Amino acid sequence: MTNAADEEQKQMVDRDSGFGVSSPHDCAVILSSGKKALMSGGGESGGQKPQPLWVAGVLLATAAFLVLGPLAFRSPVGEPAAVADWVTDTTPVRSPAMAPLFKTRVYTFKCSECHKVLPSPPETLRTLTQHTDIKLQHGINTRCFNCHHPKNRDAFIDDLGDEIPWDQPQLVCAKCHGPVYRDWQHGSHGRSNGYWDAEQGEQTRRKCIECHDPHHPPFQRMQPAPGPSTLRMGPQDVASDDHSHNPLMISQQSNDDRAGNGESEGGH
Repeated sequence: MTNAADEEQKQMVDRDSGFGVSSPHDCAVILSSGKKALMSGGGESGGQKPQPLWVAGVLLATAAFLVLGPLAFRSPVGEPAAVADWVTDTTPVRSPAMAPLFKTRVYTFKCSECHKVLPSPPETLRTLTQHTDIKLQHGINTRCFNCHHPKNRDAFIDDLGDEIPWDQPQLVCAKCHGPVYRDWQHGSHGRSNGYWDAEQGEQTRRKCIECHDPHHPPFQRMQPAPGPSTLRMGPQDVASDDHSHNPLMISQQSNDDRAGNGESEGGH
């Protein structure tokens, strides 16, 4: 009877556990292991042992540390340099009248209104008796009629003697400054105001006389804006740069040294 009962218990364990046993001793070991697993698992699904409380405590402490942030973040990028207001000011340097008007006291006249009554001599290589505020220092361009129309003082003149509207002074400048005018047309000379993206707004090109005085065109020197302060660029002390880490300068120096040595050998 004992052998029959043992065999039946063995078959039941085989059917429930999914693996075979070879003796009653193995069956007892399996039953004992299953009992310990149920007691230690506390009914947890999958028989996994619950994590200790100290793990949750460490996670909470880490979260509190990150939220409170007792250690201040120190950025490797230096403080931004102070930028003057004029750097971002879009107001043109000059604000000349884009119409042939002359103002004196409370009166405003068109240029032609006075010049019809007081005609100028054909040549202007003389001391001005009117417009004495104008100091003509424009290189070899010393004649008023190189730019102003001799008959219609409300217009400028081109190389063929035709009129140039007063509000198109860049066409007058193009008579002598062709390459600069070409650069101005393509945006590499002069100034643009507005938006790069035409869908967001209009972009306008400033006229030549909004930066240059037509009678004294040299542009006044301006203090350059500070350069960008970025992590990769490092200190911007160019004065102390000996070019010892500049590959282009090192290569140029090597070529110069070789050329110098060749000349020395050829001289001997």
